Amino acid sequence: MIELLSPLMQGFGVSAAHLMGVSALNVFVLQQALQRHHPLIAGSVGVLSDVLFIVLGTLGLGALLPVFPPLTLLATWGGAAFLFWHGWKALCQARHPKVLDASTSPQGARPVRQVVVTALGLTLFNPHPYLDSAVLFGAVAAPFSPENRTFFALGAIAASTMWYALLGLGGSRLAPLFRSPRAWQVLDVLTGTLMLTFAASLVVGALGGHWSGQDKHP
Repeated sequence: MIELLSPLMQGFGVSAAHLMGVSALNVFVLQQALQRHHPLIAGSVGVLSDVLFIVLGTLGLGALLPVFPPLTLLATWGGAAFLFWHGWKALCQARHPKVLDASTSPQGARPVRQVVVTALGLTLFNPHPYLDSAVLFGAVAAPFSPENRTFFALGAIAASTMWYALLGLGGSRLAPLFRSPRAWQVLDVLTGTLMLTFAASLVVGALGGHWSGQDKHP
C-alpha cells in the first residue's frame, strides 16, 4: 500500500500545481462565490471537466504510450519540457504577480443553467485544457504501471475537488487573499518549484531507464 502513496501524492501535486493560478474558470468560480450565484454548481463543473481531462490523459494517453516505447520516451521528455516551461513561467510571473479580479458589483442572480453553460464554455470549448491537461497528465503518468496510473488519477482528481471546493465555499472569505499580489507571488513561487521538481523527476526517470537499457544490452 505504501508504494501506491507515491503516485497518489504525485498526481495530487501535479494537479494542484497545474490548477493554482489566474485562469478564466478560477475567476468565474470566485465571482460566483463572491456574488453567491451558485458557486458550488460552477465549481462542480470545473471538477467534472478536470475529471474528463485527467482520465483522458492518465488512463487514455498514459495507458496507450507504454505500448509504443518511442512515443513513451518522446512523451516523457515532452512532459518534462512542458513542466519546466510552466515552472519557469510561474517563477517569472512571481516577479510581476497578478491577482484574481472578481468584481463584487451588484448583479441580478444568474439562473443555474447560465452558470453551467458559462462554466462549460470556459472548459470544454477551450482548446488549452485538452492540450495542456490531457498531454501533461498522460506524459507524467506514462511510466507508471496500470494500477499506479489509477492512483495517480485519483490524486489528481482529489486536488481538483479540493481546489474548486476552496474557491466555491471559501471564496467570499478568501477574497482579500486572492486580491493580494504578495499572496499570488508566494503561490507562483510554490507552483514553479513544484513544476520544476516534477520535471526533474521525469528527467531522472527517463535517464535511469535509458542507462538500465544500456546495461541490459552491453
